[in-house]
Amino acid sequence: MLLALALSASPLGCTDDETPPAPVAPSRPTPQPRAHLRGLKGDVQIKRATADDWSAAHEGLPLFENDKVRTEANALADLVFANDGGTVHLGADSLIGVAETRPRPGQQRTDLTVLRGRIDAELEQPSTQSLSVTTPAATIQAGREIVFQ
Repeated sequence: MLLALALSASPLGCTDDETPPAPVAPSRPTPQPRAHLRGLKGDVQIKRATADDWSAAHEGLPLFENDKVRTEANALADLVFANDGGTVHLGADSLIGVAETRPRPGQQRTDLTVLRGRIDAELEQPSTQSLSVTTPAATIQAGREIVFQ
């Protein structure tokens, strides 16, 4: 009877000084910025994908997938993309979203959604860069330069 109690008190397959490993919770990778704001002039605001309210933007602010940027009348801003150095110039009274990007092997890609206003885009290396611009009515993909109104 004593032997049966001793066996049931220790976990099967482990000695008294061993304990089974604790389950490890999967960790989420830290999100990487898709772009940074530069050259802000006038009233520029952002809305984080995880926030309900708009807040004032500032120089160098990182932008992540599903963040939105808006410029008010007479305001301007540039988005410089972290992965390839491409630049998108936002005109006055514009509203854009940094879309989720599905990377392609060997090509750096950026996806934007233009909800209102004007953007001008410049790609530094069009042979290895791709920019996709989606609007409520159309999608444009380009290499060298996009001027979109």
